[in-house]
Amino acid sequence: MRLENETSEIQLIAKAFQAISKETSYEGLAKALLKAALGYSGAARGAVLLSEKAELLAKADASFPRERAKFFASQPSTSELQLPPDLSERVLTRQETVVRVDSWEGSALIDPAECRPDRNIAQLCLPLIHQERTIGVLYLESESKETFTARCISVISMLASQAAVSFESAQLFEALRETNMWMVKGQQIGRMGSYRWNTRTRLSRASRECYRIFDIDLDINPVPFEVFRSRVHPDDLPALGQALEKVLGTKSPFSHEYRVVHRDGTTLNVVAVGQLDLGPTGDIELEGIITDITERKAAEQALTDARNELGRAVRLASLGELAGSIVHEINQPLTGIITSAEACLRWLARESAEPGEACKSAMRIIEQGRRASDVVAGLRSLARDAQLRFTDVQINDAVEEILLLLSRDLERAGVTVRAALDRSAPTVEGDRVQLQQVVLNLVRNAIDAMASVTGRPRLLSLSSKVSDECVTVAIADTGVGIVSASKDRLFDALYTTKGDGLGLGLSICRKIIAVHGGRLWVEENTPNGATFTFIIPLRQSAATSGSN
Repeated sequence: MRLENETSEIQLIAKAFQAISKETSYEGLAKALLKAALGYSGAARGAVLLSEKAELLAKADASFPRERAKFFASQPSTSELQLPPDLSERVLTRQETVVRVDSWEGSALIDPAECRPDRNIAQLCLPLIHQERTIGVLYLESESKETFTARCISVISMLASQAAVSFESAQLFEALRETNMWMVKGQQIGRMGSYRWNTRTRLSRASRECYRIFDIDLDINPVPFEVFRSRVHPDDLPALGQALEKVLGTKSPFSHEYRVVHRDGTTLNVVAVGQLDLGPTGDIELEGIITDITERKAAEQALTDARNELGRAVRLASLGELAGSIVHEINQPLTGIITSAEACLRWLARESAEPGEACKSAMRIIEQGRRASDVVAGLRSLARDAQLRFTDVQINDAVEEILLLLSRDLERAGVTVRAALDRSAPTVEGDRVQLQQVVLNLVRNAIDAMASVTGRPRLLSLSSKVSDECVTVAIADTGVGIVSASKDRLFDALYTTKGDGLGLGLSICRKIIAVHGGRLWVEENTPNGATFTFIIPLRQSAATSGSN
C-alpha cells in the first residue's frame, strides 16, 4: 500500500513538472506553477507573482498589485497579494524560503473583514530565482499546521526551480512572438508576404499575409500548388508557367507580375520575386516575397488617365484656339468679299450700267477669296507638328522603337506581342517621325480595342514584308472588331467610335500615308479583332519629294 502511494505521488509530481516545463508564456507559467503547488500541497489558497524583468525585487514593498508584478495568478481570485513587510524582506531581498504559522490577520490573501481572530494559518513563501535574480514569488496558505512538511517544501521548491528554468524558455518564446508580431504587422502594412515553394513536392509554406493575398484558408498548410494555381488569373497562367520554368532551368532570380482572383471575384495585381535555395530537407526551394501592388497599379492608372485627360484637354484647347484664329483671320476677307459682291451688283443694276466698276469689284472678290485661301493654308501649316522630312528609314527599327515606347502600356493592358518583321527589308524613303506616328496611333487603337476582352488572349501581331518595290506593314489585334456600319466612315475626320476620341487619329494617319504615296485600309479578322494595313513605296517620285 505504501509503495502504491509513493508511485501515485511520483506520478503526480511528474505531471506537475511536465505541465510547468511545457509552458512558453509568462502568464501560463505562473498559472501552471500555482496549480501544481496547490494540487500537491493541498493548501487552501495561493498566489504566484512573476516579473519578466526582475522589477519585483527592485520595487519590493508590502503590496504587489497585479500591474507591478505584470503576471499574477491567485486562488481564490484577488486583485493583489498583500505580503507582510517581514516576508517581503526575507523572501524577495534575502531570497529565503519561509515557513511559519501566523494569525488570520497576517494572511496575504484573506480579506481583513473575513478574518477570524481565534484561528491561525500556515504560510509558505519562497522566491523564484533566475540567474541569481528574484523574478517572482510563490505564496501558499493552509489552515492546517501540518500541511507544509519538509517533504512538501522540498517538492514545491523543486517545482519552483523548474518554473525558474522554464522562465528562460518563456523569455525566448516571448521574444520570438514579439519578433513574429512585428514581422506580421510589417507585412500587413507593406502588403507583402514571404513564401517558400518546394520544387519537388510542389508544396508551399507562406506567411499570413500571403494567405490574405491569395485568399487561402489558414488551415491549409502546406499549400498544394493546385490551390495556388487556382487563384491565378487564367490569362496569366501561361506566362507564369514559362517564368517558373525559366527559373528552374537557368537557376536565375525570379521576378514576375500577374493577377490573383479571389473567390468573391476580387482581382489583385501582385509581383513575385525570389531565388532558388536548398531547403531543410535538401530539396531545391524557391524562396521569395509576393507584394500586393493593386493600389499602386490603380494609382499609376489614375495618373495615366489624368495625363491622357490633360492631353485631350490641351488638344481641345488647341482646336479651340485654331477655330478662333480661323474665324478671326477669315472674317475680314469674307466681309470684303460680301462688300465687293454687293458693290458689283449695284454697278450692274444702274440704268446705265458701269461694267468697268463692276469688273473692279469682281477683281476685289477674287483677291479676297485668294486671301482667305492663303489664310487657311497658313493655319494648316501652323497646325501641323512639322514639315515632312524624307530620309532613308528602316521601317522595322521604327516599328520596334514604338513597341519599346509602349511596352509599359502593353504590359498594363495584359497584351502579348508577336512580331514577324522581314529582316531583309531595305530602307524606305519617308519621314521617320510621321511614319512612327502612324504606327503609334494604330498600336494604341489596338490596345484600346482589346481593353474589354475577357476569356481569350489579348494578342497584338505586327508584320512587315517587301514586294513590288513597296513595303507593307500590318497591325492586327484580337479585340472587339469593327462594326460594319462604321467601317466606311472609320477614316473620316471627326468620326470616332471612342467615347473620348476626337476622330482625328485615323484621318491623319491616312493623310500621312497618302503623302508618302501609299494607302491605309482596315479588314476584319476571323473570329475576332481587326487588321490595319498600310503600304508605301520604297522610293518617292521626284514630283512627290519636290512637293514636300
